[in-house]
Amino acid sequence: MKLALAHEYFAARGGAEGVVDVLHAMWPDAPVYTFFHDRTRYGDLAGWDLRTSYLQQFPIGGGAHRVLLPLYPSAAQRLRVTEDIDLVLVSTSAFIKGLRLADRTVEVAYCHSPTRYLWDWKDQYLQEEVPAPLRGAVGELLTRLRETDRALASRVDRWIANSEVVAARIRRYYARESDVVHPPVDVEAFVPQRERGDFWVYVGRLSAYKRADIAVRAFARLGMRLIVVGEGRERGALEGMARDNIAFAGHLDDATLRQLLGAARGLIFPAEDDFGIVCVEALASGAPVVALAAGGAPEIVRDGIDGALVATADSDAFADAVLRVEQRAWDVDELHRSARRFDVSRFQDRIRAIVEQAYARGRITQRTG
Repeated sequence: MKLALAHEYFAARGGAEGVVDVLHAMWPDAPVYTFFHDRTRYGDLAGWDLRTSYLQQFPIGGGAHRVLLPLYPSAAQRLRVTEDIDLVLVSTSAFIKGLRLADRTVEVAYCHSPTRYLWDWKDQYLQEEVPAPLRGAVGELLTRLRETDRALASRVDRWIANSEVVAARIRRYYARESDVVHPPVDVEAFVPQRERGDFWVYVGRLSAYKRADIAVRAFARLGMRLIVVGEGRERGALEGMARDNIAFAGHLDDATLRQLLGAARGLIFPAEDDFGIVCVEALASGAPVVALAAGGAPEIVRDGIDGALVATADSDAFADAVLRVEQRAWDVDELHRSARRFDVSRFQDRIRAIVEQAYARGRITQRTG
């Protein structure tokens, strides 16, 4: 079987790009199709057989790629996978799943989420990301792109969801069933420390969507130390509401973040995320997690076993949950073992089995255009 990989674009490193790194390690000789690669922001991909679309010629630095949104469907259709490829494994959260394939080529899609700015996050996207004078026109564009997105999704032969909540979205928006394979975490790269520090951590983008303000308000009330890791447009406002017990660390490299998690008393995670890889990383580091009981977090955090789940996105409720977690002793080894449910080896085994099954079954969908 000759396999190719595909990913939306390489502009910033996040959880989805971590998945692609693991997939490429599994199939290092596979060509990787993508809309574009922003080398300045993302860094080099030495040794990768990267094949970009015509969008590579446009200015893409500093987030300028967002204005290319109307061009993504056509870029996918013009990004042709060579006919000798038997199966393409696509890492997708938008339109790369529509890249042009030979009639015989099987398509397997690992879905981080159906295109959120078209479906369940459309109103929030318009409010937070689009200037007010443009919201009407962009809203109409997004409505039209929904049908395109649904049509491209219908071409996929086998779906893989990164969480149960994403599987439910695939069923709701694309009317397809999917296998659930949680994203991979190199659990053994995280070493819990026996002696914990006197601080908690928040890790994530400082944006309204990630609800960092809930973490800041909760710890402003508690007076306990909180280290906020991440950057984003909300940083100034968050610093304005913070007290002296809250420090902003900005972006940290992976090694420093592992050390921080390994010493933290806990992780606060107020976002409704598709999965929440940092929750697994915290458990692997021996830190209990206080998370919102929504999105993918309940698949990671078992209330009373791995930390606490909070029913509402409310700072007082999160503060109370942090106090509950503080009142008991946590076995760092047990938390580390809990994280092994999501170890990279399990991800690799599941993905290989699904790819082999999909290839053996062959094409099951129609592909036109």
